[in-house]
Parts: sequence; structure tokens; C-alpha cells
Amino acid sequence: MFEECLEVFKAELQKKGEDIILDKYIPADGTYLIVKKDGSVKCLEVKMNKKTRILDKTDGDFPKICFYDYHSKLISMNKPVDPKKVIHSNNYFSFAVKKDSVVSGKLTEGIIDGYYRILADPLENKYKKSKEASRIYKDFEQKNGTVDLELLEKNKTWIKEHIFKIDEIAEIDMTKKDYLKIFFEANETDYVREDNRYILPHIYNSNDYNVEINGKIFGIPNDNYGMNAKKPFLSIKTRKNPAGYLLNGEKVLLQKQFFDYLMNLASAGKYNVYIDTENNKINAYIDKEERKNSESIVAGYYLRLKKGKELEIQVQDNIVDYRNKLATYFEFKDIAGIKFKNIADYNNNYKEYTTRIGVGKLINNVFFSKFLINNYFVDASDISINDSILKRSIITYRDLIFDWVYKGIDNNFAEAVEKFSIDLIKNSVLNDNKIRGVLQLNLRWSLREYFKQNKGGDKMADIVADLRKSMKEKILNKNEVIMPVNDREYYYGIGQLMAYFISLSRANKKTQSMINPVINAKTDRIIKDRLLQLYKKYNYDMLTNNYRVKNLYAMILGYKPEGKIDQEMILFGYMDNNLIYTKEEK
Repeated sequence: MFEECLEVFKAELQKKGEDIILDKYIPADGTYLIVKKDGSVKCLEVKMNKKTRILDKTDGDFPKICFYDYHSKLISMNKPVDPKKVIHSNNYFSFAVKKDSVVSGKLTEGIIDGYYRILADPLENKYKKSKEASRIYKDFEQKNGTVDLELLEKNKTWIKEHIFKIDEIAEIDMTKKDYLKIFFEANETDYVREDNRYILPHIYNSNDYNVEINGKIFGIPNDNYGMNAKKPFLSIKTRKNPAGYLLNGEKVLLQKQFFDYLMNLASAGKYNVYIDTENNKINAYIDKEERKNSESIVAGYYLRLKKGKELEIQVQDNIVDYRNKLATYFEFKDIAGIKFKNIADYNNNYKEYTTRIGVGKLINNVFFSKFLINNYFVDASDISINDSILKRSIITYRDLIFDWVYKGIDNNFAEAVEKFSIDLIKNSVLNDNKIRGVLQLNLRWSLREYFKQNKGGDKMADIVADLRKSMKEKILNKNEVIMPVNDREYYYGIGQLMAYFISLSRANKKTQSMINPVINAKTDRIIKDRLLQLYKKYNYDMLTNNYRVKNLYAMILGYKPEGKIDQEMILFGYMDNNLIYTKEEK
């Protein structure tokens, strides 16, 4: 899998060059200075907008900043040039520190001298204790030459003269907890050469496992794999070299560039990466970003990224015939037909959706109160949601929903919707949020109709219309009691009667918890007993000539259901406009 991803990236790299990385490169927040060859200084503030994940790139020197910064950064903080880890750059053309290190006195002249001493002669001052690192560096120096000591001293002198009074050069807020980075103007070839002078001896995870085969060095890559004393389980003890796999210099550099590219995507919030192995294309998106309707992948891979101190690939999966565009559009319909007054955005939800991402956002908004998308990959213990039912539903079903939305995997998705939606509708009712409950019920029914297309059976809209019409005729009948014709009418009637009883309560604060025993009842006997308790409690407020209540209650007492308790119909009857209060037609 990973090999194929690398091949696609390699094809993109050959086509676009290093721009594939630099075009998406996002420098860390901070103040960036370019010391030009004529001695002038250009100052540029870089700050990512946390909400939009957008940088201001209008300054003409921004591409140069990206190039200098990319070719000056450390592979990791475990592999610094400065052993004190105060200076975070890797060559004598650059000098990167946290502003706090300058202000607090953590950065000293001694640390600066030590940094440039190592850069002046890396072989003697850094690599001589490592046979493998020394061999790599000697090979590099033989091909690319030694360090330009005169230029190094010149840059070092400038830093020592200005770093502790940098605010005299430009207006810089040194109280911010971000970076101060200084770059000395030079041609790109020099920057790349000095960057490689640092990278090549450090590019392997540990040079202890390097081997030479036919004049080429093979070792453990620094990205996506690691071996040290704390991870003995990664060692293959039966092999002479216990490493799981080894890469040559060309392949390990390609892998580093691939991970740099992925880190840029993650820094921009584009955590969803689709790698099309048929067309050699890579596309990445933020969670809430709509894909192109025409986008499809015959074969490839999906990667879910996470940005931390290092890039993390949280999820990877094969993609087979993935299409973001739905085969047939999904229509979110107001099937229940329960109207609300003065709710501006209520009807805006009911429309057509043509993509999986669009339906995924609808599920997030309606069922999960906008908590799902942000908690797809948060550890269960770290999900900060007070609603236990909502939290449990997210933890239980988020992987399956994610697979349907982002990977095109349909397995058991329709069945999962049936399970979590009823729990969330009940939860909305119990939390006295009828509007959300009705939206959720309509979305549940709309999705059911969508997934049962061409499978026969009555549509929910017809079922609801016939049910409401039939029950209205039975409740408003002045001549006789007419029994429900099926369980659906029976449980709808229970919901209607429960809503009527609650409406009679004279408590200052009416709570929906009164319906709990009925919704959660395991047997029909429990439901009838609960209704009898409420009838006795509130019949003092019922007129003897109220034939509607008599009809409804008689229907419920005289009917014996055949199937399981239909929580869906109880909830629908409870949330629907109460037929007992229907105005008589004149």
C-alpha cells in the first residue's frame, strides 16, 4: 500500500518538481527576516488563521520565505544541530529560535558559538563518534565540497551583533510565544546544498542499523518507522539486522519528501487524502469541504492525517470505485408534516443532496448536533460532551459513518442509521427539544426511503398520511369506538395519549421525562399500567362528554399488539400535532 502511494507521489514530484511541496508549505507562526546581500532587512509576519486555515500570501517575498524555511528546518527535535535545542535551524544561512528564548536569556552567546562551531566542521564536531554518520558525511563532502567558512563567519557575526537587539532593526513583538527566524539571502542551490549537508547524515532513524550493499547505504527511514531501546518489540531477533525493512538513500529521501508534503496538508487542515493509483493524482480536503461532484476513484487509497509534533497517519484504507457523487440524489423530506411557527431555518434543511459529503454533514448537524465531525478521531476519554446518549452514539457509530461518507463503504450503514437515529430521537424528546426530534425523525425516514429504493413497499410519506387520516377519523368519531387496524396505529395512539396527559399537568415546569416509562417499556402490560396511572392522576380535568379522549383510550385498552414495541410510532404520535385538540370543522 505505502509503496503504491510513494509511486503516485513520485510521479507528481517528477511532473511538478519541488513546487508540489512548497506550494502547500505553511511556515510556523512568527516573525521572518530576510537579510539581503546589500545589508537591508525585510520583515514579514506569518500567522495562520485558525478558523479558515488560510495564510496571507500576498507579500512578494512569501515564496522565498517558504523555500528558505523548508530547506532550513530540523528533521525532528531529537536531531538538532544545537545540542541545547535552543536553535532550531540546520545551516549557517538560517537562524531560528523561539522569541521567548531570546527574551528569557535562554539563548546565549555560548550557544550561538556552539551552533556555528558544529556547522563549520560537522565531521569533527558532530559525527566523528558515529562510524555510519561519518561515512555518509564524508561521501557528501567529497561530492559537494566543504563549508564556506568565510560566509559562515560573516553570518555568525551578524547574528551575534543583532539578535539581542533585534527590535532595533524592525518592529517585532518579542512577547509573543512564536518564532523568530532569520534567513540570509543566497541562491537556491546553496540553500539546498547546506540543507542536504544536515539531512543526509540524519535522514535514517538510527545509523546503527545501516548496512552497505553494492556501494549503497541502506537504513531505517525516519518517517513511519522507528527503532530504539524503548521499542524492543519492533526488532526481528531472528535476523542478523533486526530492522523490519531498509531503504537506500534515494528511496528514504523520497519518503521524507512525501511526509513533508503530507505534513503541509495536515497543517492546512486537509486531513482527508485520496491517492488515485489509476490516474496518479493526489487530492486532499478539510473535513467540512465539499468534493467535486465528478470526483471518483477506481482504485487507490484513503489516508486520514493528524498533525502533532510529527505527522500521524491515523487511518488508511483501500478505495475501490469510490464516488463522492451519489448514484441517485438523496432528498431530505418533511415526511412527518409537523409544522412549526417562527422557526426561520427549519425548512431550509429540506432539500436535495447529491454527494456523500453533503449527506455526512446533514447527519452531523441533525442527528449529532454538530458534534460528530470534530470527534471522529478523538479518544473516547477526551470527548467533552455532557450528553451521555449523544456521546455513546458517536463512539459506537462514528467509524461506520466515516467509512460510508469518506471511503464509500456501504456495509451495514443503513442498518446503523436505524439503530442510532431512534436513540437520538428519544434523547431529543427527553431533552425537551421537539424541533430537533422532528428533524431527526424526518431524516431517519428520508434515509430509510433512500436505501430501500427499488425494493418495493409503501413509502413513509404514504404511511404517515394514511395513519394520521385513519386515527383522526377514529378519534373524532362521535358514534362508536373503532379499534386500530394494526400495531402502527396502536403505538401512534399511545404517543398521542401521552402528549395529551402531559398537557394536563399543572406543574410550573413540565418535563418530557414523564414519557420515559412508556418509551423504554419492555412489555405492553407496562405501557397500559403507566397510562392507567396517568389517567387516574389527571381525569379530574377531563369532561365526561369528551368523546375524543374516550375513543383514544378505549382503542388502546381494547387492542392487543402482535409485534415488538414500536418506539418510532410512539415518538411520532407524541411529537405530532395532537388530534384530541383538533378544531371541529364547521
